[in-house]
Amino acid sequence: MSRSPDVPFVYLADVDEKVMEQLLQLAKREASPDEVAPPLGGPGWNLERTAWFFSYHRAAANGLDGEAGEKSWAIMAGGNIAGSIRLKRVDGGGRKTAETGVWLGRSFRSRGIGTAALGLVLAEARRAGLEQVVARTLAGNLGAQRLLAGAGAALKPDDDGTVRAVVDL
Repeated sequence: MSRSPDVPFVYLADVDEKVMEQLLQLAKREASPDEVAPPLGGPGWNLERTAWFFSYHRAAANGLDGEAGEKSWAIMAGGNIAGSIRLKRVDGGGRKTAETGVWLGRSFRSRGIGTAALGLVLAEARRAGLEQVVARTLAGNLGAQRLLAGAGAALKPDDDGTVRAVVDL
């Protein structure tokens, strides 16, 4: 299978302290704080959000079988950190299920990087023996919906203004 010359080589990298700092700098430059972290301590990249960011990635460094049941990766594109993607074990009603989430810096969007990263994380989910991966996005986030549908997700709008996506593995 050939790759479009417009799409840079994409791979997932483990998040260590150095990568974590680079991810935070990218997030501060090229993403809304609400795309990356929960609304803590008011608007912008404040001390609470920054502390959460570091705490989250440190806990997720231990993988799906670690205490947090979660793994995060840096998305690398053409040798640059482009964003982050994760898997977190969740209750799947009897099915082995994980939730995914992704964010990309603005300059890395609409270039096929999210599609490649999602494909890689779905492969990780299969290797981990998961049966499905779920995600949730805002009803107005058409880019995320296209990304998820392109990966084979069934999309279902919810009454709360979100869309739930399910990818059966």
